[in-house]
Amino acid sequence: MSRSRKETTISIRELIIFHHSSDKSVLNIAKLVNLSHSTVQYVIKRFKEENWIENKVRKGRPAKLTKRDQRFIIRKFVKNPRLSALKVSAEFNEKFLTSMSPETVRRVLRGAGLNGRSAR
Repeated sequence: MSRSRKETTISIRELIIFHHSSDKSVLNIAKLVNLSHSTVQYVIKRFKEENWIENKVRKGRPAKLTKRDQRFIIRKFVKNPRLSALKVSAEFNEKFLTSMSPETVRRVLRGAGLNGRSAR
């Protein structure tokens, strides 16, 4: 499993550039903003080359469900394998503010290795 990458906020990047313009070293800036020196170097390098500190544009549609939502769905099916995707999506829509279709429930289950077989 890969590590999750945290994105540095734009305000922190602006702070890095401010300290760099006031002639502070990369290590000192890293200690001030509590980031690694390589992250600080990358922000400075990108600002010098592209004059840009904003986020890059991402491809594709953002995921509708969080990891927590997916765990909720999987836990429901592990506890009771006889549940239908329709019932779980109805319960999810009732409990959370996000509306979700039964097909989304099926996709989450397939992704977790739980195929559409019902228990006898």
